[in-house]
Amino acid sequence: MSTQWTAPGAQGSGEPSPPSSADGGPFGPQPTDGAPGQHSAPPSGGPRRELVQAMPLFPLRPLGLGEVLGAAVRIYRLRARSVLGVAAAVYGVAFVIMTFATGASMVPMIGDMQAVFEDPETTTTGLGSLRDVVLMVVSSVVTMIVSLLSSALVTVALTRVALGEAVGDHVSTADMWATMRRRGLPAVAVVLLIGLLSTVAFVVLLGLGMLPLILLQEATAVTITLLVIGLVAAVLASLWVWARTVLAIPALVLEEAGVLGSLRRSFAMTRGRRLWRVLGTTLLLYLLYMIAVQVIVGVFSTIAMLAYVAILLISSFEAMLLGMTVLTILSMVGSYAATFLLAPFLSAGYVAVYADNRMRHEAWDVELTRRARAHWDGTGIR
Repeated sequence: MSTQWTAPGAQGSGEPSPPSSADGGPFGPQPTDGAPGQHSAPPSGGPRRELVQAMPLFPLRPLGLGEVLGAAVRIYRLRARSVLGVAAAVYGVAFVIMTFATGASMVPMIGDMQAVFEDPETTTTGLGSLRDVVLMVVSSVVTMIVSLLSSALVTVALTRVALGEAVGDHVSTADMWATMRRRGLPAVAVVLLIGLLSTVAFVVLLGLGMLPLILLQEATAVTITLLVIGLVAAVLASLWVWARTVLAIPALVLEEAGVLGSLRRSFAMTRGRRLWRVLGTTLLLYLLYMIAVQVIVGVFSTIAMLAYVAILLISSFEAMLLGMTVLTILSMVGSYAATFLLAPFLSAGYVAVYADNRMRHEAWDVELTRRARAHWDGTGIR
């Protein structure tokens, strides 16, 4: 006759329970918690928790590539509402500012285009051209600053949440906002320093490659070859800087490091052969992220272009300003949707890479396991 299956360590309904420690048991009364020299009994729910535990973001051991990618996707199943809500709020404010900045810089240029279209003999003055260039530069600077600020804030919050989901430490939405307020500005400084390092490396090497062409003022096989070598070296140098500093934000948040300390920590975790695993995994994550972004942006850009052409045709090419406004807004909406929807993927993936690096080389899995056990309640359920 078959019997009902029970989890290992669980009590069957028809089996007598063993004597408890409180009743004396076969070995006499057991010591209680807190007394010197005495040992506490394991929690009653311990043997069953592998069967009832919620799936963590990633296992607490060195990770394979599939487990890193799985963590980047699993964050949506574990905390979709929280992470997407925070990302949508922060990027929403950022994209409103960027849309107004972009639109304001395009209005004079669109006016000049409309005037030329209505009167082909109209010429644009040098002052107007200079004004358009200045407005475009200012708009680009504002867009870059706002983008860096919002990206740093969201990454800080999602980094904290991602590690919490790996060890069973639930991070509330209020805690996410608090983390952003506390570590947001240092994260912005880290991102700016990384951008500065990448720019300097790119400009210096590209400049060295262009130097023979500038000095000789002649496009020969030698000067073109040196220019191409300089360009390739500049790209590789920028990629190297990115790979060496990609773990700086997780270190800033999870280790409470300072701005320079987080950069030094990232360089330490990617030295020697460690760099290749970090570079390969993070580059794959970023490529997948960019492909998904381009798909979403491409859909919105197609809709925006169709709307723009439709407005021009309906208005007999007289509502160019309205058409450009609709085109800009729809394009920015597409960029906004792609950015906030995919921000959790990139942040969770980078946290998994950071954790994998420390678990492989610093035995961090021991510390993470201790944290995970501390968050189990008496029933073994998070």
